[in-house]
Amino acid sequence: MEINQEAVFFNICFVGMIGMTIIQTVFNSLNILFFSKDIEYLIPLPISPIKIIIAKFNCLIISSYIINAIILLPVLVVYAVLLKLGVAFYIVGLIVLLLFPIMPVILTSIIVTIIMKFTNIIKNKDMVQYLTVFLTLILVIAIQAFSSSGSSDTITNEELANMLLETNGLVEMYSDYFITLKPINNALLNYNNFNGMLNVLILFLETIVVYVVGGVITSKMYIKAVTSLATQGIKKGKKISKDKDYVEKTTLKSYVKKEFINLTRNPIFFMQCILPSILFPILFSFPIFVSLKEGGEEGMLEIQNMISQNIGSSIGIIISLAVIAFCFMFNFIAATSVSRDRNNSVFMKYIPIDLEKQCLYKTIPGMILNMIPLIYFLVVIKIIVPIISIKIMLYILVTAILMNIFDNYCFIIVDLINPKLEWITEYAVVKQNVNMFFQIVIILLQFAIIGLIAFKITNIEILVAIISLLYILGMYLIRKYIIKNQIKLFSKII
Repeated sequence: MEINQEAVFFNICFVGMIGMTIIQTVFNSLNILFFSKDIEYLIPLPISPIKIIIAKFNCLIISSYIINAIILLPVLVVYAVLLKLGVAFYIVGLIVLLLFPIMPVILTSIIVTIIMKFTNIIKNKDMVQYLTVFLTLILVIAIQAFSSSGSSDTITNEELANMLLETNGLVEMYSDYFITLKPINNALLNYNNFNGMLNVLILFLETIVVYVVGGVITSKMYIKAVTSLATQGIKKGKKISKDKDYVEKTTLKSYVKKEFINLTRNPIFFMQCILPSILFPILFSFPIFVSLKEGGEEGMLEIQNMISQNIGSSIGIIISLAVIAFCFMFNFIAATSVSRDRNNSVFMKYIPIDLEKQCLYKTIPGMILNMIPLIYFLVVIKIIVPIISIKIMLYILVTAILMNIFDNYCFIIVDLINPKLEWITEYAVVKQNVNMFFQIVIILLQFAIIGLIAFKITNIEILVAIISLLYILGMYLIRKYIIKNQIKLFSKII
């Protein structure tokens, strides 16, 4: 069985993006639909609920375009370049990018609104946000698991293996549950003929129907849900026990604990800075596990051979690091570490701790969180390809840890140079912060550099040594820069 590697990669990315769009919408819809400050001004105005919902739907869709452009756009471009496709493919691809996220955004918003309607009896706002997120995520994962496991009842394992390795295999598997997937895939595959244009029209009509019907359904529940939420109380502060013994801790431990408490105590910070970097890698790998579980023994061996042959090369190391960096991209802790403190960030200037040390302490939570997707990636690779050598895994682990430290150092400098200290809602700290763009640029630039090195150096040991030395040198220079310019870096914190 000959595998079209580009098609398999394209399918996994495309199906994975559905889940990623849904997860992102879960976080964003709570803030935009229910916890934004404009709600208290909009509700009393003579504006129909459908207009409010449509406006907020548009905000959610525009927000999803950013993550789709970061992930799906490069996939489509690479796909087109590798297969030497014409200009028509790029036009169809752009239309697909504009229409694709609308259905998962609308459906997720409906689910969130329904859950919020039934959780408004809870008087703790923070608990409402946590409960709504987890209930929605459980429902989404359950739907994915059901849709995946159900396919094996109608076809044999060998037939499913063949289907998964076809150009539109995974899309066919999920098309019964996400109606826009099939026309999207057919439009891209038949971009230069009538069938492709017909599927673009079908995609457009299906999207319009979902958009309108979803808006009507949500508007019927929205006003009651959001007004009930507005009357809820706030959580009570935690009582401090006077009888509790005082335990002295190191400065490092106390500072890092403070950062973690600030992240977990605020539901919006927790959902925007912590949850995505944990959930996205798992959800993104879901189609891979479905393929290996249901694809038959022969198909599994083919995929394992494909990965094992490539991961032991210099390009394989770079691709592995790129996948890990892609997971790091959703960790916004360091890039918002100063902005999250708002006006309280001036606290950094007056405590008896060197500013350079505080920069390090603020990046540690982000470094710790990044270890989760890193370890997860290594475990997944080991499961898929059990014969992979420990040496290769150590090479990936060491270089990824150095990349993790270097990136977080870069991100906090970006936040110091351009802190977003004036914000109305916590939602704006991440979603309306230009520093997120610089975070993506930094990751892309470093891989452009090490990618060029990988094409020149084929010896893995030399490649890993050079990359490691570059990251160590980069960390040294950044630390020297912070020490020398710490007064200037912290000048915007007032």
